[in-house]
Amino acid sequence: MPKSALRFAHAPHTTELSRFMSSLVIGSEMLNEVADQFMPIMKQYRVFNFWEELQSEVDGTMTYVVDRDSAAPNWADTEQCGIRSPHSAMLKFDSARDSGYIVITEALTRYTRSAPTAIKSRWINEKQFLDSEHRKQAEELLKPLLAFGSSMDEDAEYNTEYYLVSHCSSIQFTGRKQQAQELKEKLRRPIISPDQKTRGKHKIVVIRGLGGSGKTQFCLRYAEENRRSYWGVFWIDASTRENAEFGFSKLGEVAGKGSSFMAGKHWLSTCHKPWLLVVDNADDPEMEISNFFPVDGSGHILITSRNPRAKIYATAGEIRFSGMNPEEGIDLLLSSAYTKRQSNHWDQQQERLARSLGAELGYLALALSQAGATIRRNIYTLEQYLRVYVGYRDRLLPKSMSINIDTTNAIATWEIPFRKIESDELLRNKDAVDLMHLFAFLHFDGINESIFRSSAAESGDQDITELVYPDIILSSLQRTEMAQARLRQALGVLTDHSLIDFDPDTRSYSQHPVVHRWARDRLDQEEQLSSLHCTVGLLARSISPYLEASGRIFRRSLVPHLESCLQKLENSAPSFPNTSGIANSIERFAWVYAECGLWKKARTLQERLIKFRTKTLGRKHEDTIRATYSLGQTHWNLFDPRLTIEAQRKVVAARRWIWPSWFAFYVNPPWMPDFISYYAALSDLTLALWLAGRRDISKVIGMRAFAGLLKLLGPDDPITLNAMFNLARTLLHLREWDKAHDLLIPVLRKRKRLFGLNHPDTLMTRNELGVLYCERRQHLAIAERLVTNVLEARRVVLGEEHAYTLWSVNDLSKVLCERGRSSEAAKMLEDIIPIVTRTLGDDHVGMTMTKGNLAKAYVNSGRWVQAEQMLTQILKFTPTDHPDWVQTISGHVYVQIQLQQWHDAEANCLNVLEKIRKKKILAKDNPRTIVIAEQLAYIYLATDRPHESKALKAEFSAMRAGSADKLYRIVPEGLINQVPRVII
Repeated sequence: MPKSALRFAHAPHTTELSRFMSSLVIGSEMLNEVADQFMPIMKQYRVFNFWEELQSEVDGTMTYVVDRDSAAPNWADTEQCGIRSPHSAMLKFDSARDSGYIVITEALTRYTRSAPTAIKSRWINEKQFLDSEHRKQAEELLKPLLAFGSSMDEDAEYNTEYYLVSHCSSIQFTGRKQQAQELKEKLRRPIISPDQKTRGKHKIVVIRGLGGSGKTQFCLRYAEENRRSYWGVFWIDASTRENAEFGFSKLGEVAGKGSSFMAGKHWLSTCHKPWLLVVDNADDPEMEISNFFPVDGSGHILITSRNPRAKIYATAGEIRFSGMNPEEGIDLLLSSAYTKRQSNHWDQQQERLARSLGAELGYLALALSQAGATIRRNIYTLEQYLRVYVGYRDRLLPKSMSINIDTTNAIATWEIPFRKIESDELLRNKDAVDLMHLFAFLHFDGINESIFRSSAAESGDQDITELVYPDIILSSLQRTEMAQARLRQALGVLTDHSLIDFDPDTRSYSQHPVVHRWARDRLDQEEQLSSLHCTVGLLARSISPYLEASGRIFRRSLVPHLESCLQKLENSAPSFPNTSGIANSIERFAWVYAECGLWKKARTLQERLIKFRTKTLGRKHEDTIRATYSLGQTHWNLFDPRLTIEAQRKVVAARRWIWPSWFAFYVNPPWMPDFISYYAALSDLTLALWLAGRRDISKVIGMRAFAGLLKLLGPDDPITLNAMFNLARTLLHLREWDKAHDLLIPVLRKRKRLFGLNHPDTLMTRNELGVLYCERRQHLAIAERLVTNVLEARRVVLGEEHAYTLWSVNDLSKVLCERGRSSEAAKMLEDIIPIVTRTLGDDHVGMTMTKGNLAKAYVNSGRWVQAEQMLTQILKFTPTDHPDWVQTISGHVYVQIQLQQWHDAEANCLNVLEKIRKKKILAKDNPRTIVIAEQLAYIYLATDRPHESKALKAEFSAMRAGSADKLYRIVPEGLINQVPRVII
């Protein structure tokens, strides 16, 4: 119903809207409730909607009392027609010849004639349905109950190993006892479905209703009171897809599986002990909530949502939240408004006023609690609050056309204390207002105090500090005791007025999502943009440019806040960054995303940043080069060698034109660069070329980088050590083992001394040394010990599903194969195939590496058929211009020889040799070429064609007589040389 019509329908002597009349506004909770109840049963009835075609006079204005969209919605299988009369005269006709009368009587006649058949059909269908339900219930009762999935034993107690809930319920929480009992009953009952597919699966209860109705607090209290019934209790914020995925990544990290979304989700799927998962704030209708349900297990899942469609995910039912029970609501209001001592002396007048105010607030839990907090602060008495509230609510109503009346009711309860704060001249109140504007653009949960007092701006980025920050922020950056006291006083004002909540255990603040939205929407567009930019700058200042290990946990906690700001930046300026300050801020955001392994998000920001800086600063500016270098590292971690090389080449080219001084220019012109930054860029390019398999070029560039850095920095500098390691890795895979060994040993010794035994760089060096011993087939016991120790360390430090950990599993399998334990190696690799599929994907180079090593283990175990199948899969993803393609083909031919697949083996050899002859992919005397030729010669001899074998030997003079046994060592290693370094 239009709000103008509500004014007309209300008593003429007052401008206030009653609770009932307000509930008839379009979009109100009451109308949504009616629609939700009616839609499921609508198909059981014949519906004919009519609307008024003539307007009615309302306060001197002509308007429709009920417009067409409200009177005749576009529902399926319904009829509709306009009646040419105003609202008050509808369905009142002067004669049987009236057009409206004819339409109505014709419809009634049709409905009457079809009624007996329809009623009989419904009776039959209803009886069949009841018989089916009774059979299902009987079958279910006769089946043994599952330990947890089918029934929760209230008397069973568990040692709750995991309670990963970020905050506790409010001490003022009261009521909802009926819903709590209903929830327990729903979780206790077995799931019954026609196909029995849901038996033993998750019990999912959807708790839905208006924002502020107490859904989150209800789940918090349930988790606290029933935690002993669960082995683990987990909480996921599903306000956005990114936040939900980040929540699961934290579960994976806690479980030691790896800090990724799939790692956390899979871990919970494999936990067969009873667990509870709360998926909170799943309000987005476009988000597929089922993506966040663990695949397996028999857990209990609670979903809180304002979206009515969320009920489709319920397997154990739904619970609707709207207003509280009146008696419980009054109790909450008065207990929030008065101290415990005062609450024992409530008189009838207070209860009468509380009942009136509760009715005006729709007994909405959040609104009642907020009203009580305002009264408790002595801003208004209960009687005054009722008058002031109704006035605020009615003034807000005309401005709130896009929101429903229930939200308007709640907003008024926050406007009252906040406008009181705004009007006060005290410094702490002015600071509180400024902080509230910043809170509005952070994520509503987990707001750490350190965000407001970090001094990371000392890095010297002037463009981050050029914004006009509120005085409270500039003061807090001074880090004096007086400044910290000022910050705490301002936060205390917001806490005392219940506009934010404080968790003393985590030293963090939070807001209710509805309050958070209100705090932002009350600002005009210019104020929103100013506050958003200040918040972005504030977050950037809290990110140290040095990314110290000690701050890693804090930076990880910033991810939801970064995501919140970036979403709002996207909405306000889709082409951001559009200023140097925002550009420098999102650069730091990208650092955090990269550190957390969110490479694709980091790449998107870095590409935007480079585009902006190239346009405003030029390609050769230091800031542009730094961003290009970071993008190259991101491409590396996304296993894209082509884009990695492209980025690193741009860095090398730009470094030629940036000199430490004008003197350096004259001494070392661009065609003869000789300074640290240039050689460091060459070292990075060495690594990128190694990744792409271009190891001859990698060797040349790596030697130049190492020589230059050794001269300028000495042998002990970490940058020199990086160059040494990159060159050693290239030499190892060029089979120049002695040179690689001479470089790896001093790198390992110095990295252990500088960084410690379990630093990522030290672990990488230890792992590479073990691989070197394995390749040389020397000191295999030492190689196994080295790689095993690295694997164990990475499992602890990085998690079981991290890319580095999977890499170590592959390297250990190679060592085991060399030590004659191929079956053990095969089992180890078979176990990680599902992990690689889940975390990296089937077409990822990490999967190719794993399958290559698994094929080798199969060959060594004599499992020829499985080896042939695995190698066939590998060749689908191996580019023909990659050096390992020939080696992989050679291994495939070897297996085909064992299986006596002579025709296929010969075709593979001929294909390789043809490419060598025409495209010159390898020289004719290259060892890999000779191996293929020897294999083909062996095939000719085995198929009684000695003349062809002799002709082949004449073409490839370096061939020697071979046999199947001598060709045994040609089994491929897959694409191990393409596995990139993951930056941690």
